Amino acid sequence: MLKEYQQTGSPELREKLINEYIHLVRSAAVQMRGMASGYAQEEDLVNQGVLALMDCLERYDETRGAKFETFAFLRVRGSLIDFIRSQDWVPHRARSLQRHIEEAFRQLANEKMREPEAAEVAAYMGLPTEKIESHLQYMDRASILSFEGMMQDAQENASRMEPESPDLSLRPEESYCRQELTEVLARAVEGLTEKERLVITLYYYEELKYADIARVLDVVESRVCQIHTKAVKKLRDSLREYMEG
Repeated sequence: MLKEYQQTGSPELREKLINEYIHLVRSAAVQMRGMASGYAQEEDLVNQGVLALMDCLERYDETRGAKFETFAFLRVRGSLIDFIRSQDWVPHRARSLQRHIEEAFRQLANEKMREPEAAEVAAYMGLPTEKIESHLQYMDRASILSFEGMMQDAQENASRMEPESPDLSLRPEESYCRQELTEVLARAVEGLTEKERLVITLYYYEELKYADIARVLDVVESRVCQIHTKAVKKLRDSLREYMEG
C-alpha cells in the first residue's frame, strides 16, 4: 500500500496508511505528554504527529534497510520534541534563578547537615515556596526535553551511518554506531553520583513517580526533581561531547 501511495499520491491510500500507523503517533504523544504539560494538550501532540507521519509516507525509502515503523516513530517523536520546544524554551532569567536556587541548596545543606526542603530554600531566598517548586519542575522538563532532542539527533545519525543493503538478512541486528552510543550512555550513567544513579534507575527503569522516589530516598519531592535535573544535565553533556567528536 505504501509503495502504491508513493507512486500515485492517492488521498484515499494516504488516509488508509495514516489509520494503519496512527498508533505510532499516539505512542509518541503519550511519551511526550509529561514534557508538554502546561504547554500543549495530548491531542495537539497527536495532530502534530500526524503531520510528521504524512511527511514520513512521502520520504520513506525502503532501500535504506530500516523498517517503516522504526523510521516513522523516530521522525514523529523528533517532530513532537521540536514542537514542544517551540512552544516554550528556557529563558535566561530561568537559568539565572536556577543557579541561585542551587547555591541556596548547597548553603542550607552545609548549615543543616541534611537535605533542605523547598520551603526552607524559599525562605532563605525570600521567595514563595510555590515559585521554587514550580521552577524546579519547569527546569526538569526543560532538561529532559533538551536531552531527548540530543538523543533523537544521535539516533538518527546512527541510523544514517548504518550499512545499507536491500537484503535485510545481511544487515547486523545492531550497527557499531548504535552500540557505541549505548556504551557512551552507560559510561555517563556510571559517572553519576550514587543518588543520581538511583533516581535515574527508579524514574526510567522502575517508572516510579517523584513522590515515590522521594519516599525511597527519604527526601522531599522537590529535591528529587533537582537531583534528576542535574543527572540529566550530566548525561546530556556526556552525549554532547560524544557527538562533537
